[in-house]
Amino acid sequence: MDSIIDHNRLIDHRNEDIFKKVQSKFELSFEPSYNGEHSVYTIGNSITFYIPIGVYSADMFTHELLHAYIDYHEAYIGGNFKNTMWQSNILKQLFDLPLAEHITNSIAHTLMLPLYLEMGFDRSMFLLDYHEFKTEHGFLSQIARYYKQGALYNLSAIRNFIGKCFAFKCDPNSTFNYNNELQQLRKIDSQLYQILENYFLRWARYDFTADPISEYREINADFYAALKPWMNGKRFG
Repeated sequence: MDSIIDHNRLIDHRNEDIFKKVQSKFELSFEPSYNGEHSVYTIGNSITFYIPIGVYSADMFTHELLHAYIDYHEAYIGGNFKNTMWQSNILKQLFDLPLAEHITNSIAHTLMLPLYLEMGFDRSMFLLDYHEFKTEHGFLSQIARYYKQGALYNLSAIRNFIGKCFAFKCDPNSTFNYNNELQQLRKIDSQLYQILENYFLRWARYDFTADPISEYREINADFYAALKPWMNGKRFG
């Protein structure tokens, strides 16, 4: 783990236990990040943490460590989501890579946040955009305007619909109230909204630290099954 990043400055009594668990299972490396953001990348039995040079924040590092902790528990949510959704040509178009990554990252944040807080970290340090409201004025009206034109459903508008739903549901900033925004989404497509709501509630009850039967696969499979009737009879473009 030799690099110009002194990883020891990222570890303290709050995250030491989880760090040791992840370290026991993976080969860890630390590389400089040149975009000013912390990130983590897992491949096989190797995990690389990217740390901005000179920024030794246990709070920010622990966010990435918890992503690695999900991998430690072999809850491969992102990979399974793509493998499941991309069985369908239409859903592969709808859940393109940026949206698939946004959804599974948002789900991971929902799973990680309780642990992050339990460890004693500051909620406001959980995300870089913690203080940003997750939509702009008029954006949801634009989604409604372009969502369906004639008999054709707009894939880009549906992607934005789904992306915003997860952004609102998974925002760790509890001072933001998204009830009005969620109601706007419900009015646009109540059937899809309910499917997303049910999917999110499954994740809200999921414990990745106690999943010996890989329940995450079932959650994604049930989501796929719920989307099939919603797709039936629709034309997308």
